[in-house]
Amino acid sequence: MLQLGSNLYLMNQGTSSASLLQMTGGPSYGGGAGIDTSFGGSYWPQLDLLDHVRWGFGDNQPNLMRKLITRNTMVRPLLESLRDMIYGSGVGFFKRSVDAKGQPQLVPYTDALLDEWSEATELQDYFISAINQRVDTANVFTRWEFDPRDNWFKLSVSDSFSTRIGAMAGRSGEYHVNPYFGHFPSFISSDTDRIKAFNRLDWEYNKARTVTISHAKENIAGQPHYAFASWWCAQDAIELANLIMAFHKNGILNGYNIKYLIRMPQDYFDSQGGRSVEAKDTKKRWGDFSDNLSKWLAGTDNVNKSMLIKYLRGTDGKMLDNVDVVPLKNEMSDDAYDKVWQTAHQSIANSVGILPTLAGVNPGKGNDSGSQIRVMADFQSEYRTPIHRYLTLKPINQHLKFMGYKDVVAAVKGVQLTTLDVDPNGKQASLNTGQ
Repeated sequence: MLQLGSNLYLMNQGTSSASLLQMTGGPSYGGGAGIDTSFGGSYWPQLDLLDHVRWGFGDNQPNLMRKLITRNTMVRPLLESLRDMIYGSGVGFFKRSVDAKGQPQLVPYTDALLDEWSEATELQDYFISAINQRVDTANVFTRWEFDPRDNWFKLSVSDSFSTRIGAMAGRSGEYHVNPYFGHFPSFISSDTDRIKAFNRLDWEYNKARTVTISHAKENIAGQPHYAFASWWCAQDAIELANLIMAFHKNGILNGYNIKYLIRMPQDYFDSQGGRSVEAKDTKKRWGDFSDNLSKWLAGTDNVNKSMLIKYLRGTDGKMLDNVDVVPLKNEMSDDAYDKVWQTAHQSIANSVGILPTLAGVNPGKGNDSGSQIRVMADFQSEYRTPIHRYLTLKPINQHLKFMGYKDVVAAVKGVQLTTLDVDPNGKQASLNTGQ
């Protein structure tokens, strides 16, 4: 088999039965049997010329999903709401201990070394960035940069849009960073920064490489390389909501649906002044009339329209065939569009993992009193964030062990909503460790 191009191969070369094999990947939005079953890449990754694991058929899956939500009014605010629930009141340090009843507990803890390291690595900013990556693409790539002066690592996020797993990551342990992943006209492989994978069992190895990258993701069945966010599965609902918005925008500008049926004789422009017109002139007269009619019927400036038609009479005194404008009735009501809009938004909220009432898509339909919202917010924070928190706190807790802290852990300082008679501010401190 002779490779002729990145996806083209010549089979049985030199024989009378030679044939061409063209490699095709899964659909742009996933669904094919590729490197990853969902939102994957090539069918046969071992034949891919790229030296990193393709993320989506065009190696631009995060970009495609971002483009999808930039035209949507709901997804990004929901992701920010989920981020805020995960973040709580930020990262804190806690020491494990046992109370008088023998029950394990976490007691707030800090010292000068932790304060200095937190400041040096800008810990809260790192945590926010990690959460944003988690809710956006479900993959958190963390850069571990060793500082020999203080003998610690500074943590920062490597953007998932510009980070890929090395094609031999399972053996060589390598990640690739290039700002033009997914932009093949601008992508140059030689510009890629190849960084060794972080080794949690060999700190000296990490120190010797100065910079390493770790990858935090949940292991989804059929996804050996990249995970994907649950809201990615709501692609159709997001596109539907986007279409409804575009429909209403164009409807206001140009009028909803087809409002008029215009009937004209086929030979209307075939003659002028009783003489036949050449075919090219007839075609031009039809085109000019159509353009003028479109301008007249469309746009916000042309409302409450009226049309003046001049017609001829036949020998019998009756009107000859002319332009006939017939108004059409729109059978789809505003309520029907509103129901589709609501259904799309409920599907989007469910895909993000936020209760519909908290997502603002269930107004006036019960479960939206102040006390009910407080209960739902507590439920959301306590039961729908632990996995997110575990994965985003994982590098921080690994670093604490490197610093010699055996009984100190990083955890989220949560916020628990209360009734106003308990606290005038309506909230009190709580703890969700995410471990």
